[in-house]
Amino acid sequence: MPKKPKAAAQHLPDGVVTSRLAVDFEVLDLLSHLLRRAHFYAESQFAASYPSLEATSRQLALLFSINRLPGASQAELAHAVGVDVNTLSDLAKRSERKGLLRRVRSAHDARAWGLYLTQLGCRLVKEAAVSTPAYQQRIAQNLSEAEAQQLVGLLNKMLGLAR
Repeated sequence: MPKKPKAAAQHLPDGVVTSRLAVDFEVLDLLSHLLRRAHFYAESQFAASYPSLEATSRQLALLFSINRLPGASQAELAHAVGVDVNTLSDLAKRSERKGLLRRVRSAHDARAWGLYLTQLGCRLVKEAAVSTPAYQQRIAQNLSEAEAQQLVGLLNKMLGLAR
């Protein structure tokens, strides 16, 4: 029986550790890793669920919130969307440049902006509202309806957004 040829010795650069460390983390048990993967999965499904939508998932969340609270301040909408005010301000500016909303100075506070949907923003909200239930089902396809609702509740609680 012929002998198997020996594999060529691998020449590694100095400083490379080839032995296993005594630290034993299973990546799929790390909440931070799973949340990141879930986010990327949801974003990939967003593009597939809304192929002709001219907005990002974050912009859509803002548009849905403005639809519920027309004229609300950026601070109020930041709370409604679950982001900080600076993030919402940048999101609003980008959405305004796309023609999805208008920022109007508040009559009560010259430092504050009230946000309103434009005709294009209204059209996108209407179009997206039709596809949103299917999108939600798509991203939670491996969960029962009760599990999906429980996950939403737990994530709201984890983020301090529990209602």
